[in-house]
Amino acid sequence: DGANWVPRNPVFDQAKVAAMVKAGVQRLTNMQLSDGGWGWFSGWGEQSYPHTTAYVVHGLQVAKANGVAIVPGVLERGIAWLENHQAEQIAIIKRWDKGLSPRKQYADNLDAFVFMVLVDAGKDNADMREFLYRDRGHLAVYGKAMYGMALHKTGQKDKLDMVMRNIGQFVVRDRENQTAYLNLGNGDYWWYWYGSEYEAQAYYLKL
Repeated sequence: DGANWVPRNPVFDQAKVAAMVKAGVQRLTNMQLSDGGWGWFSGWGEQSYPHTTAYVVHGLQVAKANGVAIVPGVLERGIAWLENHQAEQIAIIKRWDKGLSPRKQYADNLDAFVFMVLVDAGKDNADMREFLYRDRGHLAVYGKAMYGMALHKTGQKDKLDMVMRNIGQFVVRDRENQTAYLNLGNGDYWWYWYGSEYEAQAYYLKL
């Protein structure tokens, strides 16, 4: 009976949406590990991972910005974990020229993600900012876009302009349909998180 139909989709019920958000935040809070990070699962023997931790912290940042209550200390401990991870990565990159181990030659997409999340937390590390700029040619389009978001937030206009030009090389315009999209050229890494064409385009549009 259409006259008596009651929408059950939570989109039509703000109270249900609020309850779902509260339950989700509580689950994430319960899954935080003792070191402040997050892993794939919560439990004995689990370890924190930088991508998982950055993803959760970013989500909690968005939730907090939209008025969702976060248990005191949860976000701060996650941010501290990411800061420690970033410091380790900076040290590893600096070891490259010295031939020491462990080492890596370039800042990577995960470094860009963590950098963006930390900048959102007011933690702008100049060393990592410079490494990412130097190594931007090794970043996927998604990584460049996340780095660009951080540059925008910190007012690094010259660097942002260059990154936007770098990303612009991947823009394909269809004048007939009056549309544009990013051709990521990610045939070798499309299955990785930084190969997501949807999220890369979303971040590019935010820029």
